[in-house]
Amino acid sequence: MDGFSCDASVHETETDCDLIIRSNCGRVFYCHISPTQFLRSPTISREYFRCLDMLRSDEEEIDDFYQEDAEDWLLKSFEPLPTLAHYLFPQEIYVCALAAIDDQLKPHQLDTKDHGWSSPIVKVDNKSLVELDQWVPSYAPSDVNLCYDRPGDVLIKPPARVIVHNQEGTPVTCFFKRFGVSFGPSHAKEELAVLKRIAQAQIPPPPEAYICRLHRVVRDGNGLVGMLFVWIDKKGVLSRARAAMSSARTLQQLHSHGIIWGDAKADNVLIDKNDDAWIIDFGGNYTPGWVDEDKSGTLEGDKQGLASILDHLDGSE
Repeated sequence: MDGFSCDASVHETETDCDLIIRSNCGRVFYCHISPTQFLRSPTISREYFRCLDMLRSDEEEIDDFYQEDAEDWLLKSFEPLPTLAHYLFPQEIYVCALAAIDDQLKPHQLDTKDHGWSSPIVKVDNKSLVELDQWVPSYAPSDVNLCYDRPGDVLIKPPARVIVHNQEGTPVTCFFKRFGVSFGPSHAKEELAVLKRIAQAQIPPPPEAYICRLHRVVRDGNGLVGMLFVWIDKKGVLSRARAAMSSARTLQQLHSHGIIWGDAKADNVLIDKNDDAWIIDFGGNYTPGWVDEDKSGTLEGDKQGLASILDHLDGSE
Protein backbone atom coordinates (compact mmCIF):
# COMPACT_ATOMS: atom_id res chain seq x y z
CA MET A 1 0.00 0.00 0.00
CA ASP A 2 1.58 3.26 -1.10
CA GLY A 3 1.69 6.01 1.52
CA PHE A 4 1.38 3.62 4.47
CA SER A 5 3.72 1.96 6.93
CA CYS A 6 2.84 -1.05 9.03
CA ASP A 7 4.14 -2.42 12.34
CA ALA A 8 2.90 -5.87 13.33
CA SER A 9 2.80 -7.24 16.87
CA VAL A 10 2.51 -11.04 17.14
CA HIS A 11 2.77 -13.57 19.96
CA GLU A 12 4.70 -16.82 20.20
CA THR A 13 1.69 -18.80 21.42
CA GLU A 14 -1.40 -16.64 20.82
CA THR A 15 -2.93 -16.67 17.36
CA ASP A 16 -4.14 -13.09 17.25
CA CYS A 17 -2.21 -10.17 15.79
CA ASP A 18 -2.11 -6.38 16.18
CA LEU A 19 -1.31 -3.92 13.42
CA ILE A 20 -0.39 -0.26 13.66
CA ILE A 21 -0.90 1.40 10.29
CA ARG A 22 0.38 4.93 9.71
CA SER A 23 -0.59 6.93 6.65
CA ASN A 24 1.15 9.88 5.03
CA CYS A 25 -2.01 11.95 5.55
CA GLY A 26 -1.54 12.01 9.34
CA ARG A 27 -3.81 9.12 10.32
CA VAL A 28 -3.03 6.09 12.49
CA PHE A 29 -5.07 2.87 12.54
CA TYR A 30 -4.83 0.32 15.37
CA CYS A 31 -6.17 -3.00 14.10
CA HIS A 32 -6.69 -6.24 16.01
CA ILE A 33 -6.99 -9.46 14.02
CA SER A 34 -8.14 -12.74 15.54
CA PRO A 35 -8.81 -15.95 13.57
CA THR A 36 -11.71 -16.66 15.93
CA GLN A 37 -13.59 -14.08 13.86
CA PHE A 38 -13.04 -16.02 10.61
CA LEU A 39 -16.34 -17.86 10.14
CA ARG A 40 -16.51 -20.60 7.51
CA SER A 41 -13.37 -19.20 5.89
CA PRO A 42 -10.80 -22.00 5.60
CA THR A 43 -8.85 -20.36 2.76
CA ILE A 44 -8.58 -17.06 4.64
CA SER A 45 -7.53 -18.91 7.81
CA ARG A 46 -4.77 -20.82 6.03
CA GLU A 47 -3.38 -17.64 4.48
CA TYR A 48 -3.58 -15.80 7.81
CA PHE A 49 -1.58 -18.48 9.63
CA ARG A 50 0.96 -18.44 6.83
CA CYS A 51 1.38 -14.70 7.40
CA LEU A 52 1.51 -15.20 11.17
CA ASP A 53 4.29 -17.81 10.86
CA MET A 54 6.24 -15.46 8.63
CA LEU A 55 5.91 -12.53 11.05
CA ARG A 56 6.88 -14.70 14.02
CA SER A 57 10.07 -15.88 12.37
CA ASP A 58 13.30 -13.94 12.08
CA GLU A 59 13.64 -15.02 8.47
CA GLU A 60 13.34 -12.64 5.54
CA GLU A 61 11.84 -15.36 3.36
CA ILE A 62 10.17 -18.75 3.79
CA ASP A 63 9.34 -20.77 0.68
CA ASP A 64 9.51 -17.66 -1.50
CA PHE A 65 7.10 -15.84 0.85
CA TYR A 66 8.51 -12.61 2.31
CA GLN A 67 7.65 -10.50 5.31
CA GLU A 68 6.47 -7.75 2.95
CA ASP A 69 4.08 -10.25 1.37
CA ALA A 70 2.61 -11.05 4.78
CA GLU A 71 2.16 -7.37 5.64
CA ASP A 72 0.63 -6.61 2.25
CA TRP A 73 -1.90 -9.43 2.64
CA LEU A 74 -2.93 -8.21 6.10
CA LEU A 75 -3.14 -4.60 4.96
CA LYS A 76 -5.06 -5.21 1.77
CA SER A 77 -8.37 -5.89 3.51
CA PHE A 78 -8.18 -2.48 5.21
CA GLU A 79 -7.88 -0.59 1.94
CA PRO A 80 -11.10 1.39 1.48
CA LEU A 81 -12.85 1.13 -1.85
CA PRO A 82 -13.10 4.42 -3.74
CA THR A 83 -16.60 5.85 -3.71
CA LEU A 84 -18.72 7.62 -6.25
CA ALA A 85 -18.07 10.82 -4.30
CA HIS A 86 -14.35 10.51 -5.07
CA TYR A 87 -15.13 10.26 -8.78
CA LEU A 88 -17.70 13.05 -8.93
CA PHE A 89 -16.07 15.50 -6.55
CA PRO A 90 -12.25 15.32 -6.90
CA GLN A 91 -10.14 16.82 -4.12
CA GLU A 92 -8.10 18.92 -6.52
CA ILE A 93 -9.21 20.66 -9.71
CA TYR A 94 -6.82 22.36 -12.10
CA VAL A 95 -7.93 24.54 -15.00
CA CYS A 96 -5.29 24.64 -17.71
CA ALA A 97 -4.75 26.06 -21.17
CA LEU A 98 -2.35 25.30 -23.98
CA ALA A 99 -0.35 27.89 -25.88
CA ALA A 100 2.48 27.71 -28.40
CA ILE A 101 5.59 29.90 -28.52
CA ASP A 102 8.25 29.46 -31.21
CA ASP A 103 6.67 26.16 -32.23
CA GLN A 104 6.92 24.84 -28.68
CA LEU A 105 3.77 23.79 -26.82
CA LYS A 106 3.41 25.59 -23.49
CA PRO A 107 0.73 24.24 -21.15
CA HIS A 108 -0.03 26.50 -18.22
CA GLN A 109 -2.41 26.60 -15.27
CA LEU A 110 -5.08 29.29 -15.09
CA ASP A 111 -5.86 31.19 -11.92
CA THR A 112 -9.46 30.00 -11.71
CA LYS A 113 -11.52 27.03 -10.61
CA ASP A 114 -14.29 27.71 -13.13
CA HIS A 115 -13.69 24.95 -15.67
CA GLY A 116 -16.90 25.57 -17.61
CA TRP A 117 -18.06 21.95 -17.56
CA SER A 118 -21.52 20.97 -16.38
CA SER A 119 -22.10 19.91 -12.80
CA PRO A 120 -22.55 16.13 -12.35
CA ILE A 121 -25.72 16.88 -10.39
CA VAL A 122 -29.16 17.20 -12.00
CA LYS A 123 -31.10 19.72 -9.93
CA VAL A 124 -34.78 18.95 -9.38
CA ASP A 125 -37.50 20.64 -7.35
CA ASN A 126 -38.31 19.60 -3.78
CA LYS A 127 -41.74 18.27 -4.74
CA SER A 128 -40.15 15.79 -7.15
CA LEU A 129 -37.68 14.65 -4.48
CA VAL A 130 -40.48 14.09 -1.96
CA GLU A 131 -42.42 12.03 -4.51
CA LEU A 132 -39.27 10.06 -5.34
CA ASP A 133 -38.71 9.17 -1.68
CA GLN A 134 -42.18 7.62 -1.54
CA TRP A 135 -41.36 4.78 -3.91
CA VAL A 136 -37.59 4.29 -4.10
CA PRO A 137 -34.86 4.73 -1.44
CA SER A 138 -31.69 6.63 -2.17
CA TYR A 139 -27.98 6.56 -1.42
CA ALA A 140 -25.48 9.38 -1.13
CA PRO A 141 -22.47 9.23 -3.49
CA SER A 142 -20.23 8.46 -0.51
CA ASP A 143 -22.29 5.30 0.15
CA VAL A 144 -21.59 3.86 -3.30
CA ASN A 145 -18.33 1.90 -3.55
CA LEU A 146 -16.73 1.62 -6.98
CA CYS A 147 -15.37 -1.66 -8.37
CA TYR A 148 -12.75 -1.88 -11.08
CA ASP A 149 -11.20 -4.94 -12.69
CA ARG A 150 -7.84 -3.23 -13.20
CA PRO A 151 -6.09 -0.99 -10.63
CA GLY A 152 -5.03 1.37 -13.41
CA ASP A 153 -8.68 2.16 -14.15
CA VAL A 154 -9.54 3.32 -10.62
CA LEU A 155 -11.22 6.76 -10.72
CA ILE A 156 -10.21 7.05 -14.38
CA LYS A 157 -12.88 5.06 -16.19
CA PRO A 158 -16.53 6.03 -15.63
CA PRO A 159 -18.12 3.96 -12.85
CA ALA A 160 -20.21 0.97 -13.88
CA ARG A 161 -20.09 -1.88 -11.36
CA VAL A 162 -20.60 -0.64 -7.79
CA ILE A 163 -21.36 -2.07 -4.36
CA VAL A 164 -23.85 -0.72 -1.84
CA HIS A 165 -25.13 -2.17 1.43
CA ASN A 166 -28.78 -2.80 2.15
CA GLN A 167 -30.51 -2.18 5.49
CA GLU A 168 -29.21 -5.51 6.85
CA GLY A 169 -25.64 -4.56 5.93
CA THR A 170 -25.45 -7.11 3.12
CA PRO A 171 -23.45 -5.96 0.08
CA VAL A 172 -25.40 -5.64 -3.16
CA THR A 173 -23.67 -5.38 -6.53
CA CYS A 174 -25.32 -2.88 -8.88
CA PHE A 175 -24.88 -1.18 -12.21
CA PHE A 176 -24.58 2.60 -11.94
CA LYS A 177 -26.24 4.64 -14.66
CA ARG A 178 -25.54 8.32 -14.53
CA PHE A 179 -28.22 10.84 -15.42
CA GLY A 180 -27.39 12.78 -18.56
CA VAL A 181 -26.85 16.31 -17.26
CA SER A 182 -27.06 17.74 -20.78
CA PHE A 183 -30.71 16.59 -21.03
CA GLY A 184 -31.70 18.39 -17.83
CA PRO A 185 -34.19 17.35 -15.14
CA SER A 186 -37.06 16.65 -17.54
CA HIS A 187 -35.30 13.64 -19.06
CA ALA A 188 -34.43 12.25 -15.62
CA LYS A 189 -38.04 12.64 -14.49
CA GLU A 190 -39.34 10.88 -17.60
CA GLU A 191 -37.08 7.86 -17.12
CA LEU A 192 -37.88 7.65 -13.41
CA ALA A 193 -41.60 7.86 -14.20
CA VAL A 194 -41.33 4.76 -16.41
CA LEU A 195 -39.31 2.91 -13.78
CA LYS A 196 -41.90 3.85 -11.16
CA ARG A 197 -44.66 2.38 -13.31
CA ILE A 198 -42.63 -0.82 -13.69
CA ALA A 199 -42.11 -1.01 -9.91
CA GLN A 200 -45.80 -0.45 -9.18
CA ALA A 201 -47.08 -2.75 -11.94
CA GLN A 202 -45.86 -5.82 -10.06
CA ILE A 203 -44.65 -7.43 -13.27
CA PRO A 204 -43.62 -11.00 -12.45
CA PRO A 205 -39.91 -11.84 -12.19
CA PRO A 206 -38.01 -14.16 -14.56
CA PRO A 207 -38.74 -16.31 -16.42
CA GLU A 208 -41.99 -14.42 -17.11
CA ALA A 209 -40.21 -11.12 -17.74
CA TYR A 210 -36.54 -10.17 -17.86
CA ILE A 211 -36.48 -6.49 -16.92
CA CYS A 212 -33.53 -4.66 -15.43
CA ARG A 213 -35.23 -3.08 -12.41
CA LEU A 214 -34.29 -0.01 -10.43
CA HIS A 215 -32.74 -0.80 -7.04
CA ARG A 216 -32.00 2.70 -5.71
CA VAL A 217 -31.26 6.23 -6.84
CA VAL A 218 -28.16 8.23 -5.96
CA ARG A 219 -28.80 11.72 -4.59
CA ASP A 220 -26.65 14.57 -3.45
CA GLY A 221 -28.71 17.05 -1.44
CA ASN A 222 -31.50 18.33 -3.68
CA GLY A 223 -29.92 16.93 -6.82
CA LEU A 224 -29.90 13.59 -8.62
CA VAL A 225 -26.71 11.83 -9.65
CA GLY A 226 -27.82 8.53 -11.14
CA MET A 227 -29.59 5.22 -10.73
CA LEU A 228 -28.57 1.81 -9.40
CA PHE A 229 -29.81 -1.33 -11.12
CA VAL A 230 -29.27 -4.84 -9.81
CA TRP A 231 -26.15 -6.17 -11.52
CA ILE A 232 -26.57 -8.73 -14.30
CA ASP A 233 -23.58 -10.91 -15.16
CA LYS A 234 -23.60 -10.51 -18.90
CA LYS A 235 -22.33 -13.10 -21.32
CA GLY A 236 -22.71 -12.14 -24.95
CA VAL A 237 -24.95 -12.59 -27.97
CA LEU A 238 -27.48 -15.40 -27.90
CA SER A 239 -29.40 -17.21 -30.58
CA ARG A 240 -32.18 -15.52 -32.52
CA ALA A 241 -34.79 -18.02 -31.35
CA ARG A 242 -34.11 -17.52 -27.66
CA ALA A 243 -33.86 -13.74 -28.05
CA ALA A 244 -37.21 -13.66 -29.81
CA MET A 245 -38.93 -15.77 -27.18
CA SER A 246 -37.47 -14.01 -24.14
CA SER A 247 -37.75 -10.43 -25.45
CA ALA A 248 -41.25 -10.90 -26.85
CA ARG A 249 -42.49 -12.32 -23.54
CA THR A 250 -40.98 -9.41 -21.62
CA LEU A 251 -42.43 -6.84 -24.03
CA GLN A 252 -45.84 -8.45 -23.70
CA GLN A 253 -45.68 -8.02 -19.92
CA LEU A 254 -44.67 -4.37 -20.28
CA HIS A 255 -47.32 -3.60 -22.88
CA SER A 256 -50.05 -5.29 -20.84
CA HIS A 257 -49.41 -2.62 -18.20
CA GLY A 258 -49.28 0.20 -20.75
CA ILE A 259 -45.49 0.61 -20.43
CA ILE A 260 -43.43 1.42 -23.52
CA TRP A 261 -39.79 0.35 -23.78
CA GLY A 262 -38.95 3.20 -26.15
CA ASP A 263 -35.29 2.85 -27.08
CA ALA A 264 -35.47 -0.63 -28.58
CA LYS A 265 -32.07 -1.61 -30.01
CA ALA A 266 -29.51 -4.38 -29.67
CA ASP A 267 -27.39 -2.41 -27.17
CA ASN A 268 -30.37 -2.35 -24.82
CA VAL A 269 -30.73 -6.12 -24.71
CA LEU A 270 -28.34 -7.67 -22.23
CA ILE A 271 -27.59 -11.38 -22.30
CA ASP A 272 -26.83 -12.94 -18.92
CA LYS A 273 -24.69 -15.98 -18.11
CA ASN A 274 -27.77 -18.21 -18.45
CA ASP A 275 -28.41 -16.98 -22.01
CA ASP A 276 -31.52 -15.03 -21.00
CA ALA A 277 -32.21 -11.67 -22.66
CA TRP A 278 -32.86 -8.72 -20.33
CA ILE A 279 -34.46 -5.48 -21.49
CA ILE A 280 -32.61 -2.46 -20.14
CA ASP A 281 -32.73 1.33 -20.49
CA PHE A 282 -36.08 3.07 -20.34
CA GLY A 283 -34.74 6.53 -21.12
CA GLY A 284 -37.52 7.28 -23.57
CA ASN A 285 -35.35 8.16 -26.58
CA TYR A 286 -35.17 6.28 -29.86
CA THR A 287 -32.23 5.39 -32.09
CA PRO A 288 -32.51 5.93 -35.86
CA GLY A 289 -32.05 2.69 -37.76
CA TRP A 290 -33.85 0.67 -35.12
CA VAL A 291 -37.17 2.50 -34.80
CA ASP A 292 -38.76 5.01 -37.18
CA GLU A 293 -39.14 8.48 -35.71
CA ASP A 294 -42.92 8.53 -36.20
CA LYS A 295 -43.21 5.23 -34.28
CA SER A 296 -41.02 6.32 -31.36
CA GLY A 297 -42.66 5.86 -27.97
CA THR A 298 -45.43 3.57 -29.26
CA LEU A 299 -46.32 -0.11 -29.09
CA GLU A 300 -45.71 -0.34 -32.82
CA GLY A 301 -42.27 1.21 -32.33
CA ASP A 302 -41.34 -1.40 -29.73
CA LYS A 303 -42.39 -4.19 -32.08
CA GLN A 304 -40.43 -2.63 -34.92
CA GLY A 305 -37.40 -2.31 -32.66
CA LEU A 306 -37.62 -5.96 -31.63
CA ALA A 307 -37.82 -7.00 -35.29
CA SER A 308 -34.74 -4.87 -36.04
CA ILE A 309 -32.88 -6.53 -33.15
CA LEU A 310 -33.68 -9.99 -34.48
CA ASP A 311 -32.57 -8.96 -37.98
CA HIS A 312 -29.33 -7.74 -36.40
CA LEU A 313 -28.84 -11.12 -34.73
CA ASP A 314 -29.44 -12.85 -38.07
CA GLY A 315 -26.58 -10.88 -39.54
CA SER A 316 -24.23 -11.62 -36.65
CA GLU A 317 -24.78 -15.39 -36.56
